[in-house]
Amino acid sequence: MKKPTGRNRRRSTLGAHVAGRRAGQRFDAERGVVTEALVFLGDLDPEAIGENLAHATHYEATPVRDFGRLIAHVPFALNDATFIDLGAGMGRVVLLAAMRPFRQVVGVELSPALTAIARRNIRCAPRDAFRCRDVRIVCADAAKYSFPRGPLVVYLYNPFDAAVLAPIAARCAAQRRPLTLVYHTPVQRAVIEVLPAFELLAEEPCGVVYRLVQHAQA
Repeated sequence: MKKPTGRNRRRSTLGAHVAGRRAGQRFDAERGVVTEALVFLGDLDPEAIGENLAHATHYEATPVRDFGRLIAHVPFALNDATFIDLGAGMGRVVLLAAMRPFRQVVGVELSPALTAIARRNIRCAPRDAFRCRDVRIVCADAAKYSFPRGPLVVYLYNPFDAAVLAPIAARCAAQRRPLTLVYHTPVQRAVIEVLPAFELLAEEPCGVVYRLVQHAQA
């Protein structure tokens, strides 16, 4: 099948976006949560966020189907790993990760206002759908957040620019344990790909997945 071009490509992209929003709205309605939104952090609590607001992008929820496509490429068992969403926003990815058998799921969000919404969503979501029992939202600067022990899956939905991503990527590259980096809408992927510790594991239309070379699985 040929890839859509010109006007057809624009229609295809718009159609996928609309379908993604509808799927997100269904996801919210079925679980009694609110995650489908487009929010600019400067419109919420800029004083609380401080100078890092200049490096943050807007909040937009990860399409449900995209998450499944990307997470399927994690090359190690989930039950021993901690999933970390840097820039968790309203918590949709945290909810999606909690439906998988991770040892722990953590959402890290800089905005206190979005943190409060995400925590409310975690409380409201049906617990019987959770396969992970340790699910939490942390209000913190992703650049200063200390990773917990054990294998890690670090998730990014283009949450900040290269100035913040670069030191985070370097810190991930310095880990001595299995680590998979899942990057949706990888606008700043060059920041990661200059680091020899990372190997491109998979590429989907919506994003890329990397792993640490020293912990690559056969």
